[in-house]
Amino acid sequence: MKLLIFDVDGVFRDSSLAMHEGFKKGFETERLEYNFNPAGVWHSRGIGKYISSREAIKGLIAVQRAQEDLNRIIERVNCEEVLDKLVTKFITNDDLKSVEKIRKKYKIFFNSYKVKKYIKVFPFCEKVINKLSNKSELAIFTNTGKETVKRDLNFADKFSLILGEEEVKHKKPSGEGIIKVMSKLGYKENETGYIGDSVIDILAAKNAGVYSIGVCSGMGLKKHLELVKPDYLFENILDLSYIL
Repeated sequence: MKLLIFDVDGVFRDSSLAMHEGFKKGFETERLEYNFNPAGVWHSRGIGKYISSREAIKGLIAVQRAQEDLNRIIERVNCEEVLDKLVTKFITNDDLKSVEKIRKKYKIFFNSYKVKKYIKVFPFCEKVINKLSNKSELAIFTNTGKETVKRDLNFADKFSLILGEEEVKHKKPSGEGIIKVMSKLGYKENETGYIGDSVIDILAAKNAGVYSIGVCSGMGLKKHLELVKPDYLFENILDLSYIL
């Protein structure tokens, strides 16, 4: 493939602790219980629409009120449907202001430099990027902010283009961002692959008409990624670099 476009969270960085801490701070602000572990929250974000911080917060509040086990829900093949039913049952219009306040607190924390100590960049990433850059042009499209990529990746200069959430009208699973990267760099669909760790990444790639490449190092569990049938599925980008 001539152009490889990457997602960030779960591909290059493990932001599970940052995500957990940000949500916890938000819940505490609203005096709501928060009895979740980082892994459960992280993997819940790999479930369809719950990649959205707003939807994720609704889901967490609903799970808490239902006194359900988030980790058990995540393991189910129909986990998105289960979360949808809980949100419908336990979230009302009266909760929406609290959801927005929690989200604001979370966003401020996640986009700050305070979060750095909670972020872990996978140790093999720079080596992989150096190797892949000899064969393909590299770019990033992420549903998070562009500045957080520059903050956390000391090899960000290896990418010809970094496109963040602030530069598209429609987030993933829309293919808009991927198409925009291709247009700016001058590549066609059959020359391009998109690498991500969640179901919506695979769907975004399919919606853009490019090769869909999943990695199991992030939010999405392997069983959920397999359901949407990516063109390729690897454990992580290190494994990917031996094949592509």
